[in-house]
Amino acid sequence: MWNKTWNVNVTSTWLVTQAFMPLLFKSESPRVIFITSGTSSVAETENEGLMVNKSPDAGWPKGKIFQVPAYRSAKTGLNMMYREFYRILGNDKIKVLTVSPGWLATDLGGVGKEKMKQMGAIEPEKGGELVASVVHGDRDGDEGKVVRADDTQPW
Repeated sequence: MWNKTWNVNVTSTWLVTQAFMPLLFKSESPRVIFITSGTSSVAETENEGLMVNKSPDAGWPKGKIFQVPAYRSAKTGLNMMYREFYRILGNDKIKVLTVSPGWLATDLGGVGKEKMKQMGAIEPEKGGELVASVVHGDRDGDEGKVVRADDTQPW
């Protein structure tokens, strides 16, 4: 699972971005936009008010707990990859941004959309609207940071 998660979120993202880079240099308004996660913030792992940060009961094996270490780690890796593209393209006209669209009520994680809504997840359309606003340049002032709906996400 760890290798698949990193392949999807980091390795393939690097390879696809590299493959399309020549086209970006030909574009009138080039931008690279990555999608990260709120769970990737190392600074916010101290917030035990978030379910994902709560420690399970003592003992081993842990049994049924919220399993996200591979995903969180991969998205944190994606954040560094983003910062590298931001650095590498710093003297070019290509905008490089990343978006943390929020906790969306999707089937990701196998819990189900309705259960996720009950747990506080928002409608996926809200995340899509945020990504669209970044695509349209509304958050260009936040280039180099992780864009959230109302602010930026700490590293």
